[in-house]
Amino acid sequence: MNRRSQQRNKVIMRVLAIILVIAMLMMTGFYLLSAFAGSADWTVYAESEADIEAALQRLSRLPEVVRYIDGHYADDIDIKDLTDAAYNGVFDALDQWSVWYPTEDEKDAFLNMVSGKYAGVGITMEQADGRCVIQSVNLLGPAYREGVPEGGVILSVDGQSVSGKAPAEVAELVRGEEDTEVTLCIEAGGEAKDYVLMREPLRAQTVTYRMLEETPAQDAGGVPAGGEGAAKVGYIAISQFSGASAREFRMARLLLLSQGAEGLILDLRGNGGGVLSDALGVANLLVPSGTLLYYETQGEITDKFEAQGMTGRLVPLAVLTDGETASASEALAGAIKGCRAGTLVGQTTFGKGVAQEIVSIDGAGSFKLSFCHFLTPGRTRIDGVGIAPDVAVQGGADLSEEQRAAAEKVLAFEEGKKYYAGQRGLGVLAAQQRLNVLGYGVLESGLLDEATAAALKRIQAEYGACPYGGLDFCTQELVERAFREFAYGTGDAPLEKALEVVRHEIEKSR
Repeated sequence: MNRRSQQRNKVIMRVLAIILVIAMLMMTGFYLLSAFAGSADWTVYAESEADIEAALQRLSRLPEVVRYIDGHYADDIDIKDLTDAAYNGVFDALDQWSVWYPTEDEKDAFLNMVSGKYAGVGITMEQADGRCVIQSVNLLGPAYREGVPEGGVILSVDGQSVSGKAPAEVAELVRGEEDTEVTLCIEAGGEAKDYVLMREPLRAQTVTYRMLEETPAQDAGGVPAGGEGAAKVGYIAISQFSGASAREFRMARLLLLSQGAEGLILDLRGNGGGVLSDALGVANLLVPSGTLLYYETQGEITDKFEAQGMTGRLVPLAVLTDGETASASEALAGAIKGCRAGTLVGQTTFGKGVAQEIVSIDGAGSFKLSFCHFLTPGRTRIDGVGIAPDVAVQGGADLSEEQRAAAEKVLAFEEGKKYYAGQRGLGVLAAQQRLNVLGYGVLESGLLDEATAAALKRIQAEYGACPYGGLDFCTQELVERAFREFAYGTGDAPLEKALEVVRHEIEKSR
């Protein structure tokens, strides 16, 4: 080892030692997403040894400052508040997804929220006509194994009537300690029956599925295509990626295909992400070959994930997305679009293209850190941009006539006028009014500011135009189209369009 390397190693050891001492003094006075237990693996990055020394000179005085505050501050203060604030200050300098967790409970609460873990029997409930109805039964839970019927009405839990109780209140009665029994009295088909179920660790069911109503296959224009009769299309929705979602999806897909589904619709609308490896597990069941995802850290590609050839039988696929499709669900949508394994239908996704990891520090706490950007198969960053659909359709708002009349009180676009960044005018205000009806939340100032330009970029990308953020004549037409589809749409227009796309592909393959 040369002398320069020895000197650098000494500096690094000093850094580690001082950080450890400071942490001890201060403490005594979760795409997405992976979790790591134990101590963090610390490595120091800096441009030079002089930079490290300069940083250490400032950092080494922090315990002295904390002690001085503790002894001289005008009011009583909990020194733990100071140390937590010091840690929080570090993460405040990072992105909004990087967070400090001072206690194990806070870290565990986050991980349980992402994974959907709880101890129960595996049912979800809804209110119908004042009664608590079983909406779905988790395929992996004891309720499914014991034959608890979907659509059944819960009359009592452990002999306690649930009449008039909200589903959330009933859920609290059903859940409990692991390996304890709960008795549900359920009415189905006019008969009441008791089900004695053993509570067990579960993840909330994140996958729902059904066969869509059989109707004759249609061509792209909605005209009956003839052929060999009705096209059966399966529908699968994933609400989040909990770590078990890929397994749930695999079961749902196999069941629908076994029932004769000739095509599939995957609904990722409202899916805010979760466990990134889980989303890649679903991608492996849908994408036959190619790179699913790239990791980029500090400007360099550090890893990539290839399709593993697990798809089996392939059928036409459409994927529904909207502005709340985020993180891990965007990674899945990007893999499907980038590898041309399906057609994206709906709206541009949220644009959270960063993945986080959980790191625990012995005796100090834990933190969630954005450790990489994930890129599409075309090596495109989506953070702050999102993924545009192949077929843009706004979801109808099902507005009342009164609500539509209020929405109609928007300014008309000025004929023959277009605007660019920093310009002001009534045409910009007209666009801002429409963007706010669509939920973009821009300031209605008439100024084409940064937020308005960002919203226009999303509209432009969504409908296949160049996303540059100006308000030219084409963009005015796109904003008006999106506004009309939203304000006057009824039913589920994106789902109807996805069904049309899949059936057209089915007909082509016949």
